[in-house]
Amino acid sequence: MAVDKKEKQTTAAERRLLHGTNVLVTVVLVVGIVAVLQAFAYEASPRWDMTSGGVNSLSDGTEHLIEGLDANIRLTSLYFETDREDEDQPRYRRATQNLIDLYEATNRGKVTTEWINPLKDQEKMQKLKTRLREKKKFKEGIDAYVTRIDAYRNDIDGQMKELVKSELDRLASMTGGLGGGAGKAVTQVENLFQQLTPELESSRDDIDMAVGGSDPQYGIAVNDLKTVYRKFSKWLKDVASYGTQEAARDPNMPGNEADFLRQAGSRYASVVAAIEGETTALEELKPLALDDIMRELAPTTNALLVETDDDARVVDFSSVWPPLPQAGGAQASFKNRAFKGEEKLTAAILRVTHKEQTAVVFVRYGGPPLFAGGFMPGMPAAPYAAMKQQLEDANFIVEEWDLKTTDTPPKIDPAPTRTIHVVLIPTPPQQGQFGQPSQDPPFTDVHKQRVIDALGENPRALFIAGWMPGPFGAMPASYAYNSYLKDNWGIEVDTSALLIQTNSLEPGKYVVMRRDFFSMNDLSLTDHDIVRSIRTTPIALPWCAPLKQADSLPEGVKIMPLVEAPAQDGLWGIKDISKYEDQMRERQFMTKVPTDLEGPFELAVAAEKGDGKIVVVSARDFATDNVAFARELAMTAQGFTMRTRNPGNVLLVVNSLHWLNDNTGFMDIGRPINASVLEVQPSTVKFVQFLTIFVWPVLAICGGGVAWWIRRR
Repeated sequence: MAVDKKEKQTTAAERRLLHGTNVLVTVVLVVGIVAVLQAFAYEASPRWDMTSGGVNSLSDGTEHLIEGLDANIRLTSLYFETDREDEDQPRYRRATQNLIDLYEATNRGKVTTEWINPLKDQEKMQKLKTRLREKKKFKEGIDAYVTRIDAYRNDIDGQMKELVKSELDRLASMTGGLGGGAGKAVTQVENLFQQLTPELESSRDDIDMAVGGSDPQYGIAVNDLKTVYRKFSKWLKDVASYGTQEAARDPNMPGNEADFLRQAGSRYASVVAAIEGETTALEELKPLALDDIMRELAPTTNALLVETDDDARVVDFSSVWPPLPQAGGAQASFKNRAFKGEEKLTAAILRVTHKEQTAVVFVRYGGPPLFAGGFMPGMPAAPYAAMKQQLEDANFIVEEWDLKTTDTPPKIDPAPTRTIHVVLIPTPPQQGQFGQPSQDPPFTDVHKQRVIDALGENPRALFIAGWMPGPFGAMPASYAYNSYLKDNWGIEVDTSALLIQTNSLEPGKYVVMRRDFFSMNDLSLTDHDIVRSIRTTPIALPWCAPLKQADSLPEGVKIMPLVEAPAQDGLWGIKDISKYEDQMRERQFMTKVPTDLEGPFELAVAAEKGDGKIVVVSARDFATDNVAFARELAMTAQGFTMRTRNPGNVLLVVNSLHWLNDNTGFMDIGRPINASVLEVQPSTVKFVQFLTIFVWPVLAICGGGVAWWIRRR
């Protein structure tokens, strides 16, 4: 019996050891699994949107671009940090850092990020500058500067100094080295050459200092060099001219002095020629791109830097954080600024990774310049200035062609890979004073043919059509390119009808309640690539004329609807505005005239024929800055803010151009509207860190302890 009891006690102890070991192993496994899952989550980069505005995510177009990168991208935030910074600076810094972290999380294999405090991280800043100088884009320009600087240091400087020394030796033989006994002219020349020696030494020291050290300033050195050459060449020419005049003026001048002065020009000729040759070479140098980028990276500029192995681009603070209208301009506070970080950062990445560029040429006839204006009081604002910037951010080259002033399209250098034309409605001639006929030359078939010739057999073009008043007011004008669209694409713009939106008082009676009654907002968008992503985005199409498709299309043409104004009560196409003006005067409401048009109406279509593509949007001013970038006051979770009223207009233009350029993958890149502030609160970050580092492991251990206690019982 004693033996049996001992055996039972040994078995119980073994069981407790086994259970304890099992629990310990289980706890270790659970903690290990948690750690592995966290590591996997980090690499797989799932994202939980924790921003105050719910915008901690990149747009589909940006993600497509980043995921498909061929080149390595480095994103560096240079948002400074000091003990004396204002309360907004940490918020700017935090938001931009969170943003570039999203880019890195999207493609860790190709995107790396870094934050450098330029006020304190001197070693990192020095490495950054060295890295920039070695990039292909900047190195080629630097090499040209270095060649000219080396020519000075190794050759021209020696020639200038040798000339000064030889002239002083000649003068010393005539003056005895003290200036005595020589005439006034020779003495003045000697004094000048004595001043040149320290001048040349000082210039050499300045240039050596500029290009020496770890942060060479090649632009400063070349500017100093231009000054040296200009002054020295002028001095030599002045001495030669002065000497010739003095030798001729004074017949009693000693022969050796007269010969010295008279022959000065010939002695200086080779050095002057060498200096002028170098001066010409210096003037031909292109501005040093590295100098521009270094200025943009000044310590307190709050810059973002985008780098590839060969190129770099700065995204400046003012473009990322533009002040809201009437918000104090450059001094606006954090809450009074929009945040366009993704839009501008993605645009910079696009520019450094895609060197082949497509040109977009806006074709107009007369009217004000499209991209410049509003600088002086009374000068009209440029109608497409903001749109031009938007398209340049999308990596397009943007130009304009005024048919009224030139017969040929603008020459673009370097030549683009493709040219897309945006064809605007020709501006009608200005009416003469006092009812006199206009002296302004009209748009003719000759002008139209120039556009058609520029489009070529396989055009890529966006036609902006729509309703426009004719020379007699209410009577509409015809669309200048209707015959081309109808004959070649089976599309016609019915400019006889203007679409209006009214409110119903009762069946059959309508009244206009909106100032923009001619603007279509309740629209139906198709599933085409151009408009698929903006079907829920606000869009406005003003001054619309309906599009009509031919029953029998030209051979090979395929037409795809994009935007439609559906049939609805109160929306119709009016043929004669004056009739409705009469109705409103007489009875304060309108009734539909039987001859007017009822919906639905097609307002935008895309068409293909062979290698040719066109888009037609029959809404006259939909792409102008006043409409596409119009802003309005809106209430958000953060309070009242200004937002873009019609963001879909911008996307309709940009997406159309990408489709015309066969780059549907670049659609919806960035955010053409002002995003809410990307700001993860520090308290939220600390809470998540606390959960990750402490709570999860403690829960695992507690769970193991409970299991051990239960099993022990």
